[in-house]
Amino acid sequence: MANWYLQKGDQRIGPVPLETLQGMAASGQIAPSDLVWTDGMPAWQPAGSQIWFQAVPPPPPPPPFSSPSIQPSAPLFASQQSYASEPPSLLGWSIAVLLCCCIPGGIVGIVYANKAKSEWARGNYVEAQAAYNTGKNWLIGSAIFGVIANAIVFMARMNHL
Repeated sequence: MANWYLQKGDQRIGPVPLETLQGMAASGQIAPSDLVWTDGMPAWQPAGSQIWFQAVPPPPPPPPFSSPSIQPSAPLFASQQSYASEPPSLLGWSIAVLLCCCIPGGIVGIVYANKAKSEWARGNYVEAQAAYNTGKNWLIGSAIFGVIANAIVFMARMNHL
């Protein structure tokens, strides 16, 4: 039984029996371009040029992943969602609401904008999304309240003129 040597890049393996090389080739661990040598060969040769390598059937392709019990489009749990990117920043809107409409609403918006950003950085994606939604709702409500309050004040001043 002859001992064989295998060269994969800069790494040399051997001596190993031919059966070991055949098993490695069958499992896809040896590429056709990897070099092999044994006593009696004038030089290293590609493994793909050897009769024993060509007789090895190619490894079967991996089976396609499918599971009838799990639907990829539906979350596994009701609260689980996929978050592809960080929620948008509410800081600009918070400052606008703070300066133009409603000071308390702008402050709450700034607090929740920072909370959403810090939770996202920690990897708490659900908490980050919840903070973003809370801040967004506060800003929308404050902006609407501020516009209505400013309209009432404006109308009251117009009636006094």
